[in-house]
Amino acid sequence: MKIAIFGGTGDLGRGLAITFAAAGHEIIVGSRSQERADQAAEGLREAYPEGTFVPMENAEAAAAGEMAVLSIPFEGIEATMPALAEPLAGKVLVSVVNALKFGKSGAMAVLDLPAASCAHQIQDLAPEAKVVVAYNNLPAAALQERHPIEGDVLVCGKSKDAREAVIELTKDIPGCRGLDAGPLANAIIIEGMTAIIINLNKRYGGEASINVTGLESPPARA
Repeated sequence: MKIAIFGGTGDLGRGLAITFAAAGHEIIVGSRSQERADQAAEGLREAYPEGTFVPMENAEAAAAGEMAVLSIPFEGIEATMPALAEPLAGKVLVSVVNALKFGKSGAMAVLDLPAASCAHQIQDLAPEAKVVVAYNNLPAAALQERHPIEGDVLVCGKSKDAREAVIELTKDIPGCRGLDAGPLANAIIIEGMTAIIINLNKRYGGEASINVTGLESPPARA
């Protein structure tokens, strides 16, 4: 599958690009300019030479991808999304965007957002895209090193079909399983949990991920 990734230079976007490339997907590396896209793709090729990374400007990447992943700073949503709305219409768009700020006590979720969550703002700006929240809480370094994670990916979004598509894609992340966490209204919880995980990592060390226990019939881990 052709997966467009916007934000392939950030830690999490880079990790997902490498992981999905290792699973055999073609990664379309989107950026604001062709030059920046070329640089991002070259960095990914250095990290994983066996992968297929095709650099394009954002709108072209959105049109070329069968599915898309948005991994950008939350402050850039308003400037980035309008140009992507039309080419992403009808496609699954996975948001891994978290609104975080940092203080003396550690990472904190930003609450005064333009919409109920980053994902809601993205959906508002690309109303025909099928926005799904997933992968926000995965350890980026482990993804980049292609280490098995043994984590659960909480997936939420308005479209059940889109959630199922992302759960299926999650099988390509070694050690992970995707769990249907319901409608897009739950995005703020998943996004905010990233701040908690960062604080746990800082206090106790390591690279934490989420594990859900007690389910009677969960999907198998990858």
